[in-house]
Amino acid sequence: MSVAAETGQGVRAYGQVLRLPGARSFVAAGILARFPRATLSLGIILLVSSATGSFASAGIVVAPLVGGMAIAAPLWSSRMDRYGQARVILVSLGCLVLTASVLLALVLSGAPFWTWLVAAFFTGAATPDLTSAVRARWTVLAPPAQRTPALALETIGDQMVFISGPPAITAVAAALDPAVAMLGSLGLGVVGGVWLAAQRGTEPARSIPQRSRGIVLPPLGVVPIALACVALGGVFGSFDVSLVGWAEVDGRPWLAGPAFSALAVAIAIGSVVTGARSWRLSPAARFILFAAIAAVVSLALPVAEQAVLPLFGVILLLGLTVSPVMVSGILVASARAPEGRVTETLAYPTAAMSLGVPIGGVIAGAALDATGPAAALTTIAVSLGLAAIIAAAGEALLRLRRRGATA
Repeated sequence: MSVAAETGQGVRAYGQVLRLPGARSFVAAGILARFPRATLSLGIILLVSSATGSFASAGIVVAPLVGGMAIAAPLWSSRMDRYGQARVILVSLGCLVLTASVLLALVLSGAPFWTWLVAAFFTGAATPDLTSAVRARWTVLAPPAQRTPALALETIGDQMVFISGPPAITAVAAALDPAVAMLGSLGLGVVGGVWLAAQRGTEPARSIPQRSRGIVLPPLGVVPIALACVALGGVFGSFDVSLVGWAEVDGRPWLAGPAFSALAVAIAIGSVVTGARSWRLSPAARFILFAAIAAVVSLALPVAEQAVLPLFGVILLLGLTVSPVMVSGILVASARAPEGRVTETLAYPTAAMSLGVPIGGVIAGAALDATGPAAALTTIAVSLGLAAIIAAAGEALLRLRRRGATA
């Protein structure tokens, strides 16, 4: 693996990138714009379970939503590259408001269940990956030496939304109504998306190809990391299901919430450290190395599950080791994005992780039902190990292909 020298100035690096022209404004807009993608699944679970009294039905409705998100995210992002972010963001937000409103109306009116599934898929498909749009702006605004802190900052922004979003939407649903909570999340996303679209000065230039590319396929250089990110998404799906099951078996279901927050806070802290220091290893090498380290760390989860404090200690350590994996995956995608396809390429790791979340949840759920929380927690280590193996094998194949091309 090649060694990439990257400069860093400690925590001051974050102040430097935020002082770049327009950076603070699009970072703030991007945080608001993330809310629908981060909370729609939970909002629909609360809405459907309230309407039907069944969490199983809610889970079934969420599946096509997540599938729609994973499939459509690169398509929306490729259109941003071609036609400009502003136009596509506004169109996608209009589609999202329309489809989510239809889904809400179908659930509240008691329409046939199959119509909920169709509406959920189109709602997911209408949800743009505005995280990739923000990251694409950094690739234009920040010089290469500042990409690591800039993209680490975006991971921190993600965790801020995932820390604050679920508790907020749950509180609003409990105090008022799940429909109000879902509409509130959509409202924040629309405000953030419109604000982001209005910032034309930091928008990447459009790149109109000479001919249509037809089916949108990922660039070859990003395929190994994207496939590995499916397994990485499985980590989070496994974690959610495993910790819910562990908390219920322990007789304290409320402990699941603090466990989720502990992981998110640790990932945010780890991202700060990752972006603030210099690295001799390339981003691809860091992805593989830290995925392997995190896999070893996560092996302690089933061992520690008998006691709360040791388990939370392992969760915090897991978050610290997973954060460099997440940041490095985005750095690989940004470095290997072909000209004119930056936003699209940056969407693949996120879309792949979204695809892996329900897969990991299903596998962990089966393990939980079969033998209990310890087996379910073990699936986290398996997912991380797979992420490291897939990325390493993919990088090796890319090197062989490059050697063959130059022979």
